[in-house]
Amino acid sequence: MKRSRPSGRSLIRQQLFLFLIPALWLASIDALASSDGAAESPLFMILIFIAGLVAISVLIITALTRWGHKQDSIGNMMTFCIKYLVETRNEAQKCEAAQALGQVKDPGALLILVDVINDESAEENLRKTAGDALRNLSGVYSRYEQVIDDLLSAQERKDHRKSIDILISNFENRNKKYVQSAYVIGREFMRLKEYAEAREWLQRAKSRNEKSVVYVNQISELIRLCNEKLFSHGDVFFKVGDYYDALERYALASHDLSPEEKQRFASHLRLAGVYCKLKHYDDAYQETLHALHDHHETDYSLRLNSLLKEQRGEIGGTPEAEQRRKKILEEVDNYVTTIISELAGRKPES
Repeated sequence: MKRSRPSGRSLIRQQLFLFLIPALWLASIDALASSDGAAESPLFMILIFIAGLVAISVLIITALTRWGHKQDSIGNMMTFCIKYLVETRNEAQKCEAAQALGQVKDPGALLILVDVINDESAEENLRKTAGDALRNLSGVYSRYEQVIDDLLSAQERKDHRKSIDILISNFENRNKKYVQSAYVIGREFMRLKEYAEAREWLQRAKSRNEKSVVYVNQISELIRLCNEKLFSHGDVFFKVGDYYDALERYALASHDLSPEEKQRFASHLRLAGVYCKLKHYDDAYQETLHALHDHHETDYSLRLNSLLKEQRGEIGGTPEAEQRRKKILEEVDNYVTTIISELAGRKPES
């Protein structure tokens, strides 16, 4: 996984070559123009001029081609290293991948290494290797030297909030925004257990990843985990009777979910249940209609919808009718407790 790099002398020769050829060409034209024969040979001057333009064009194309190959090489190396860091169980291979990234002067490599050193579940040897690779990168990547030092300092203090601030200010305020920066910021918010913010950043990473594929399934898996955490938090609030907090979590968790994900978490049915506890029966009834339309736990949704429809109906104003209405509402209250308990106790299907 060692990556060959051109020597310093080779780079200097290339730069001098690119500078001297146009300079010599211009000097030759100037010399010809000042000679006696040049004025009598306009065709020769034109040919010299065209030849010079062709030579410069070739140099530019060659330089751009080499630059493109270099970028492709960097992109391929990062993809290869990510694969090893995420997918392999071999610690030696992971460490080798981290060391290789420490030689790549690219923001993407920097960001991947930051994610590794901040991951407290990773092997200690891997985190140390990634830290050493970052320090090495700091020495050769002067543009981000201070940024890397600040990120390493934040990691040592386990200050994930500071890491987020550094990442946003340095990698999210320019025209080019990176898949890796959104991914790492999302992971940092997850470490802070702020799953709504984490999911928002991970969704940005997923959108960017469609244009420049860096990750395979990792982003979708993390978004799925954030969704589970958000609904789980809502279930906990529901269980202890904090229904407004439960409503907030369910609504937040349901926001921007795909229809498939809403069905998987039965989001409309959960919302109907918490609305019933808050005695917002009209809102609960509307949620049961959405649940039935989108096939969210049809048996539960149909039964709850029927009870709420009867409660909304014209039962009358007699004492018997009021007693019937009270009995229906008690049945609704008990039923939604059963529903949320059942949903909270099962693991959503993947």
